[in-house]
Amino acid sequence: MNPKFLYELQPGDWARIIKIEGGWGFRQRLYLRGLKEGDVIRMISSMQGPVVIEVNRSIIALGRGMARKIRIIKGR
Repeated sequence: MNPKFLYELQPGDWARIIKIEGGWGFRQRLYLRGLKEGDVIRMISSMQGPVVIEVNRSIIALGRGMARKIRIIKGR
């Protein structure tokens, strides 16, 4: 299965984070929000405004620029 980017998911889709592209500071910001490689996420909303996901039973909003740096594989 080809890796996609987080912003390409539809509401209700499940995916696993396989790679976070970016420097140490970006990766640290995501880690402090509860996101890391290997996490399973569910897309809540991506239509307008921020990308909203559920990870580890928490809801997190990310800007579209951030979502474009997170590679995922669909499915749990």
